[in-house]
Amino acid sequence: MTASTSQRLRSFVTGQVELTRAVAHALKARPFNPYPYLKPVIERASGVREPPISATPHTVVYTRGSMRLLRYAAPRRRHRTPILFVYSLINRWYILDFLPGRSLIEHLTREGFDVYAIDWGIPGQDEERLTWSDLLGGLIQTAVKWTLRASKSPDLTLYGYCMGGTLALAYTSLYPEGVRNLVAQATPVDFSKGGVYTLWTSANHFDVDSLVDAYGNVPTPVLESGFLMVAPVQRLTRWLEACRRIDDPDFITTFLAMERWGADPVPFPGEVYRQYIKDCYQQNLFHQGRMKVGGEALDLRRIQASVLNVIAEQDTIAFPAMSEPLVHLVGSKDVETRRYPVGHIGLSASSKGPTHVWPSISEWIASRSQALEP
Repeated sequence: MTASTSQRLRSFVTGQVELTRAVAHALKARPFNPYPYLKPVIERASGVREPPISATPHTVVYTRGSMRLLRYAAPRRRHRTPILFVYSLINRWYILDFLPGRSLIEHLTREGFDVYAIDWGIPGQDEERLTWSDLLGGLIQTAVKWTLRASKSPDLTLYGYCMGGTLALAYTSLYPEGVRNLVAQATPVDFSKGGVYTLWTSANHFDVDSLVDAYGNVPTPVLESGFLMVAPVQRLTRWLEACRRIDDPDFITTFLAMERWGADPVPFPGEVYRQYIKDCYQQNLFHQGRMKVGGEALDLRRIQASVLNVIAEQDTIAFPAMSEPLVHLVGSKDVETRRYPVGHIGLSASSKGPTHVWPSISEWIASRSQALEP
C-alpha cells in the first residue's frame, strides 16, 4: 500500500467517523439543512475549502427596498440587446453565477451579452405587504427601465427561471413594451400538473390565509419542509457520498458550492405567496388566463416577443408537464421549446451546462438580438 493510498484511506475512515458524529449532532438539533454541521468535516477530510460562488465581477445598478439590480458587463460586448434575469423568490439568484467555469451568467458575458440580474434580497417587514402588482409594475418594471438605460438599448431579453419565469411571463403580458425576447427556463405554467406540490397546496390540505396572517412573510423552515419531505433521506445520504469521494477535489468543490446555495433560502413575501398559492396552485388561474393583477387578467396571448421554452427533462420541481403548454398559450409567432437531459438546478449548474445547454440557449438569444455596431 503506497503512502498516498494509506493517507486517503485514513482520511476516508476519519471522515466517516467525524461525519457520523456530525450527523448525530445535526439530527439532534433538527435543522432543515445540515450544511453548517457537516461542512467542516468534509473540508478537513478533503483539504478543499468552500469555493467562491458568484465570482463573476458585477456592479449594483439600482436598489429598492431589499432588491438590487446587478450588472455583469461583457469583457467584449457584441450584442446591443441586453439580458435581464428574473429569478425565483424562493432561493437566491447566485445559482445563475454558480462557480467559475460553471456559471450561466459568466458564459453569457463571454458570448458578448450585457447581463443583468435581479437579486430580491432578504424580504423583511416592508415586503410583507408586497403584492403582485407591486412586484410586476413596480420592481420588475423599474429593473427593465434601468437595464435599458444602463445598456443604452431600446429593448431586452427577459430571462425567467422557475417561478421567476412565471413572473417574467406575467410581466410581459401586462407590460410588453421593451421585451424583445423571453426565455422561460423550467417555468411552471400549468399548476395542475405539479404532482405532490399541487396535492400539498390544495385548499383541502393547506390554509394559506392562516399561514400568511400568522407570519407575514413565509419563514424559510416552512418552505424548506416541503422540499425536505420530497426527498427526506437524500439530504443526509448525499453527505455520505461526499465522504466516499473525499479524494475527488472537483466533486467536493461542486458539492460544497451546491450545499452552500441550498442552505441559503430566504423568506417568501407574504401577500405574493398568498396569491401565488391561491391563483396558481389551488385554482390554476394563471394557466387559464384568469389570474388578475391590479384588476387586469394575465392573458399570455398578449405576449408577442420571441419565446424560448426551456425544459429540464429530469425536473422534479417544475415538472416538464407544467411547462409544456406554454407554446400554445402565448400570442408569439416565434416560439420554440428546447429540452435538455438534466434536472431543475442542472440547467444552470451541472457539468453539462457549458457544453450541452448554454451554447444552445445563447445561440437562440443571439440570433434574435441586435448586434452592437463597431
